Amino acid sequence: MNARPALPRHRTHQRGAAVVTALLMVTLAVVIVSGMLWRQQVQIRSIENQRLTAQAAWIERAAVDWARLILRDDQRRSNVDYLGEPWSVPVAETRLSDFLGAGLRTDQAGETSFLSGRIVDAQARFNLNNLYIWNASGTGRVVEIDLPSLLVYRRLLQTLGMNPSLAEPTAQYLVRAARGASPDGQPVPRPPDTAADLLAIPGYNPEMVAALEPFIVVLPERTKINANTAEPEVLAAAIDKLPLDRARELVRQRDRAYFRNTGDISTQLRAVAPQAGSTAGEALEVSTHYFLVYGLVRHERARRLQVSLVQRAPTLGSGNTTRVLWVRDTDRLPEAP
Repeated sequence: MNARPALPRHRTHQRGAAVVTALLMVTLAVVIVSGMLWRQQVQIRSIENQRLTAQAAWIERAAVDWARLILRDDQRRSNVDYLGEPWSVPVAETRLSDFLGAGLRTDQAGETSFLSGRIVDAQARFNLNNLYIWNASGTGRVVEIDLPSLLVYRRLLQTLGMNPSLAEPTAQYLVRAARGASPDGQPVPRPPDTAADLLAIPGYNPEMVAALEPFIVVLPERTKINANTAEPEVLAAAIDKLPLDRARELVRQRDRAYFRNTGDISTQLRAVAPQAGSTAGEALEVSTHYFLVYGLVRHERARRLQVSLVQRAPTLGSGNTTRVLWVRDTDRLPEAP
């Protein structure tokens, strides 16, 4: 038999190089296509996240509108606000589909969305903007430290185990911010919006601000404290010569029968702490115009936790109306009383 002639060596090298080149081209094509698919997957995932975040935002907005409806209905029923009313009941984490009703539910609507939150009386806290007041003068209006409110804030700091001397620089800071101009040419401080803004004042630290936050608030106008919803620490600060233990007893009596007017406060105060100041009516009331609405929405992978300041007052328009003054992100829901 005749043997098959062997290929020349250079032909064998060429064929091997062609195979290697083909493999490299295939590998390069796979890398390029994989990269394109990966980038496309990232873009799709990003778009999905944006969609989920937008949907969570709409759920959050609907929850705030629902809270406003509850507050409007409450005002139609009574002009006294206390912790036994429906608005004060926290909403435990609940599947959104459970809110829709049988007529609106589908197999999937709201099944992966959860809502929780609560409404908090903002006037249960000491309003930092009470620390200054505008008074008339011969040339117009001047802003000054409000001494009664300064004493209240000083007592609050002392009750919470903090340095009461911080009350004066805090009030001076707010006066400079409200004035909007500095006579000595120093930079005008930014008006505080939250408790965290107190860190701009020397003497405060993050631990103090965290401890103060449940007891203070910044509202757009001067307000009184609602005696039906305030914590004992706030009441002990608002009422002169009221010890904290007597303030706790006042809260226990209040929880049995809420205050219907400031006369009820004075009557109960005389029974609980006869030595306490008789000017409680000047700093306290039994109704509220500002509420903090906390809401946590979990919508598939999206999560939104926000707080909204809602103003409720008949003067906003005809009838009982509410409006949202601001919406901010927050890091946690407040604890139930």
